[in-house]
Amino acid sequence: MAGVVLPELHWHPTTAYSPRHGSTVELVVVHRWGVRYTTEPAEAKSYAGVIAYFKNPANRVSAHVVYPGSAVPGEAAQMVSWDHMAWAEAAYNPVADEIESADACWTLEHDGKVADEHGLAVLARIVAYRLHKRGLPAVWSHRRGFCRHADLGVAGGGHLECPTTDMSVWRRFVSLVQHEHERGGFRASWGR
Repeated sequence: MAGVVLPELHWHPTTAYSPRHGSTVELVVVHRWGVRYTTEPAEAKSYAGVIAYFKNPANRVSAHVVYPGSAVPGEAAQMVSWDHMAWAEAAYNPVADEIESADACWTLEHDGKVADEHGLAVLARIVAYRLHKRGLPAVWSHRRGFCRHADLGVAGGGHLECPTTDMSVWRRFVSLVQHEHERGGFRASWGR
């Protein structure tokens, strides 16, 4: 897809994080924030709400990046530095980079297309970038590569529908990540 680039990354730090204690990152895990998609303006409000929710340490949850898809064009929020662990998938926190994404990237319209096709493609670029930076393969795996939050099962917090249970959409996303990883041309740095 033409025009697929990493969005501008805004720093919105949270205190809901911990040291990795020497753990090596082996996974990039894809999440969905789980507010039913209705419109882009509503999705933009959800993005602000997710950031606010993750900033509150009492909620004991966070992500490295929150990506709003096309609802807020060309923007994403980084909330936890890459050197620290976000609080997103229980036992897998020390070994994963977490990317929280907008619902529209995963929601199917009546015609069977994803509500935010471009957002899904940019999300694939984000995941491919993190794989590249970590020296990880662009393979769907819950051990080394990238995966759905659902793939981590109970040890990952039991979010068995995140980001999607529609395997045709997920397999398409896997192909997009692999394409972006192969395409390369990544910038030297993105985020903290």
